[in-house]
Amino acid sequence: MTEKVRYGLLSTAQIGLNAHYPASIESEISEIVSVSSRSAKRAKEVANRNNIERWYGSYEEQLADPDVDAILNCLPNGMHFEWTIKAAETGKHILCEKPLAISVEECVKMIDAAKANQVILVEAFTHRWNSHLIKARRLVSEGVIGKVQTLESALCFHVKDPKNNVRFSKSLVGGALWDAGCYAVYAMRFVMDTEPEEVVGMYHDSGNWGVDTSFLGILKFKNGAMGHISANMEQPYRCFITIDGSKGRIEIPDMFDDSGPIIIKHGTTREERKEELVASPAPSRFLVQLNEFSECVLTGKNPVYPAEDGLNNTRVLEALYESSKTGKRVLINS
Repeated sequence: MTEKVRYGLLSTAQIGLNAHYPASIESEISEIVSVSSRSAKRAKEVANRNNIERWYGSYEEQLADPDVDAILNCLPNGMHFEWTIKAAETGKHILCEKPLAISVEECVKMIDAAKANQVILVEAFTHRWNSHLIKARRLVSEGVIGKVQTLESALCFHVKDPKNNVRFSKSLVGGALWDAGCYAVYAMRFVMDTEPEEVVGMYHDSGNWGVDTSFLGILKFKNGAMGHISANMEQPYRCFITIDGSKGRIEIPDMFDDSGPIIIKHGTTREERKEELVASPAPSRFLVQLNEFSECVLTGKNPVYPAEDGLNNTRVLEALYESSKTGKRVLINS
């Protein structure tokens, strides 16, 4: 039988149950063997409903389980730091939901804890495994659309019940930028394959929630390219990136659609040439991510996207929040 990495699902969050858990069933080298919650009743219900072997009424109990190799940290943003550190200290590898943490300082401490305890830490950003985003990165590096000048990316959606949603919780560090804008920022960093040098951010809180319900930001890169990101929790769904260069344009209408189209436009006149490529059915990006992480645990190979990548994304998000609060542009020192 193929050796498998045994995962504990830290919390009963929907991202874990609806995305990571189905991926674990498809994976030949991964399995979720336990789930935990602050409510023993909730943990037991989830475990029974999903045929998960063990359940725990506290996170501490799950981390103490010697039969768990790795943790899928699906806790709210503000809890990533504490429980990633604790998981590392118990010798568990950690695949941590985005954002890795809510400050560069926290990220550094998490990375240091992982290294000190010789465990692997990776930020769970699945859209970087989307074949179209990978293709866009390659086309940009090859100069297919010329010199990139502007980019636009957004993740927006509508939360039906904000009062009972952690995204609207100040104490759990919700907010449109942390929860959704992080994807748009990451997509730009990914396709440009470099870090922005300065940012400007603006936000709005629509209902005195104490968090940003809408966020707009500008990122400027070293080569002069400028990107506009949007994040909103009260709008119809959209999740895209467009990249405009001196010779053409790349459009990915849905970064979460593993088999959706990528549109490549060539030319500098109105009569431009357009290619629309639709991918053959692609494996779930959650499956690809889980398999890669499990392979790292089993073989000792280094992750394609190490935790430092999550730190760099957090650095940009932190700078955007700083700009939105001070009303000034913020220079980024990597």
